[in-house]
Amino acid sequence: MKISRDAILIAILGIIIGLGINSARNLGSLGGLPINTPWPDNRKKMQLELPPSYDPKSDTLISLEDAYNLYLGKNAIFIDAREPLEYNEGHIKGALNFPFEQWDAYWETVRPNLNPGSDIVVYCGGLDCELSLFSARELKSLGYPKSYTFFGGWQKWSEAGLPVEKTEQTSD
Repeated sequence: MKISRDAILIAILGIIIGLGINSARNLGSLGGLPINTPWPDNRKKMQLELPPSYDPKSDTLISLEDAYNLYLGKNAIFIDAREPLEYNEGHIKGALNFPFEQWDAYWETVRPNLNPGSDIVVYCGGLDCELSLFSARELKSLGYPKSYTFFGGWQKWSEAGLPVEKTEQTSD
């Protein structure tokens, strides 16, 4: 009886210490595990939709679930490859606007926010948009190997009810 009680107390103490250490790591930048991470339901797991110009040798696609888990980890950089007007109307919370079609005009502004060792998630409007794919390819060629394409991006994210924000416009 005493052995069972001691084993239970040790297990409870281990859980408390583990949760405490994980909480401390989450407060710092040491990368603890988020406690509220949703468990994936593999029964509903679907095949990723592939962009028309997808190249399995060089492109890295991620799912909505993968993008959300990176978002929860708070270490990934999200890039919206759409035009500023679309970005301002709504984007993934915390995402940087880096329109692919205006790469040269935005590069020097965005570059200081990027880190070659960080996960970079690039998305655009939906399944009819490949700007995220082109942006991720370009970032990889510039030395950002962990650049991922979230194909279906804004459309999938907003339909799932995940965190979004709008950019307030000031009138001149």
